Amino acid sequence: MSTSLIYHAFGLKGVEYQSTQPLGNAIIISAKMTEKFIKCPHCCCRYASFKGQKTRWFRMGPLGRKQSLLKLHIHRLKCIACDKIWWPQLPFMDGKHRYTRSFASTALDLLRFGTIKDVSNYLHVGWDLIKDIHKSMFQRLYRKMPINELKYLGIDEFSIRKGHKYMTIFIDLQKGRIIHAVEGTSENVIQPFLKFPARKAKKLKAVAMDMSRSYSSAVTEYLPSTDIVFDRYHIMAHMNLAIDTLRRQQQAILTDNDQKALKGCRFLLLRNYESLGQDFKVKLNTLLDINEPLFVMHSMKEQLRLLWSQGKHQRALAFLNQWCFDAMMSGIKPLGKVALTLLKHKKGILNYFPHRITSGSVEGTINKIKTLKRQAYGFRDMEYFKLRLYHLHCQGYSLTG
Repeated sequence: MSTSLIYHAFGLKGVEYQSTQPLGNAIIISAKMTEKFIKCPHCCCRYASFKGQKTRWFRMGPLGRKQSLLKLHIHRLKCIACDKIWWPQLPFMDGKHRYTRSFASTALDLLRFGTIKDVSNYLHVGWDLIKDIHKSMFQRLYRKMPINELKYLGIDEFSIRKGHKYMTIFIDLQKGRIIHAVEGTSENVIQPFLKFPARKAKKLKAVAMDMSRSYSSAVTEYLPSTDIVFDRYHIMAHMNLAIDTLRRQQQAILTDNDQKALKGCRFLLLRNYESLGQDFKVKLNTLLDINEPLFVMHSMKEQLRLLWSQGKHQRALAFLNQWCFDAMMSGIKPLGKVALTLLKHKKGILNYFPHRITSGSVEGTINKIKTLKRQAYGFRDMEYFKLRLYHLHCQGYSLTG
């Protein structure tokens, strides 16, 4: 082994190779500091005298199946020009850490293919060390989030743990990446972030979200010139909830024979009619023929899905007004509540047509988050979890079945 070899293999600059010694499952490489990178941090003078020395140990990337350690003899320096005394920082050192930059790079490369536990076992180090290396990389990458070119923003929440603990995420809908995550869903929680796009995202046109009062109130206050688009998925979720409410009400008042016919039909009522198989369509039609309120409710649900196929804003407005009128005249209480909700949020629903955005990419990202949580069996460090979310758009998934 030589000075040239340890430079090309481990990136060790500013040291001179001395010896190699095997010790158990490790290989110890001894080296000493050279004068190449001597530079006073105060006056930039390159001439200094030695004022004592010490030995430092560093972990390096593995050599085959053995771990490698650097035993470095390093001198404390005193500047000849200004008498400044300091310990030198060589290029391969990463602050005060006891590993080289090449070791950190090796760990990050291995993390692309394995878990933190697998990498720590392979490199013979603690789990926390690998996690800290991973976390430091994310902190450098996502110190500043690019929001100057943001045009369309998506907001939604997901569960982070049991007990109704939620986290709100903000997603760039064009790039499909999370630009901010914060624990909680209240207006006070999301307001601090909205101050940044209010100042920097001058091209922001619309925000897609569900019909949460806290989200809409915060966006209206801090982004008054930005359109709010209520997402199609969440609107249809309100309709499906009303259908399920009516189904339970009907089941409570029907006779035993009619209850048997209604049993097991929940998902037949909720799914889109054209996506059902022929056998399920026959079963659903039989159910609707014997129960008029459910027939009306299901028909109105299928009609509401046509709202987003209207070509222009004016046609959609007329369609929505007529649908809400028919719903309230039906006499079905759950359906009337849906109509009142849609009329209350009519502007946000119709804002879909000038912008044509939905929260579909947000829901897909939340599915990725759920996969990430299952793979990790949960996260104890919330800051590390948020950094993993910011990197989620670079994470690839493939089917193994």
